[in-house]
Amino acid sequence: MTFRVPLTNHHADGTDCPADHKHTSSGKPLHPDCLGRTYSQAVCSRGDWQMKNPGKGYVNECRKRHLASHPKQEVTGPKVLRDLLRLDAP
Repeated sequence: MTFRVPLTNHHADGTDCPADHKHTSSGKPLHPDCLGRTYSQAVCSRGDWQMKNPGKGYVNECRKRHLASHPKQEVTGPKVLRDLLRLDAP
């Protein structure tokens, strides 16, 4: 199973800040209808980890670290078959 840890941005009232709302590095809105990014959040689809912080970069770095901590899955499917049936093998 593949796990995901999506990063989402939120306004002060808790509503999602859409991806098309651009901000300065401090979270101030560049989109005319945006209230500004108050915090960013990442939640693991496995359900055992989440991170919420005003710093988007910090949340993103923690999100990547968490994803890297998941055990690697065994590769199956067409790539394994191609590797087993390599026609270019000596």
